[in-house]
Amino acid sequence: MIHIGLAAALVVVPPIDQGAVRDAALTSGFQEAYVGAAAPIARAIHAAYDIPASVTVAQSILESNWGRSKLSTAERNHFGFKCVTPSSPGPIALRCARYPTTECIPAPCHPVDAYFRSYASIDDSFRDYGRLLTTSPNYAAALPVRADPDAFIRAVAKKYATDPEYANKVIRLMNLYGLRRFDAA
Repeated sequence: MIHIGLAAALVVVPPIDQGAVRDAALTSGFQEAYVGAAAPIARAIHAAYDIPASVTVAQSILESNWGRSKLSTAERNHFGFKCVTPSSPGPIALRCARYPTTECIPAPCHPVDAYFRSYASIDDSFRDYGRLLTTSPNYAAALPVRADPDAFIRAVAKKYATDPEYANKVIRLMNLYGLRRFDAA
């Protein structure tokens, strides 16, 4: 079990079978399997950090290509979090790993190499997501609108991604796969 503590609150996250997450990503019906694996973790992150679970699942889908990207399979990084510097993985990640990526700022979009966080587990990746979105000044504008998943991701996207269509892509995933059901109590 993973215990996520936030002030006086203690949230228990059920253990996730890393192999099951990987296998789900590689089989037919992988979308449903990935959502089934990610949703309980996203709900625990919602309980600990009050972030819409629908947004958490949708961002993890987009950032990890349904858990099939090399970054998510090799580094268990389901949100594309970069390291501050090549040797600064942050308080939860284990190390930094170099990967090619595309940046759109400055325009036009162009390929670059960047250092991404590497985690011990998918749980740690989701936990770092909750921690970062609720503690970084970059996302402070999103916190007052967290009851509205669309407004929340639109505010987060302004600093989270360089893709100008990022928020729309996340919202499309929430709508297409009915992810708002995970926001219900």
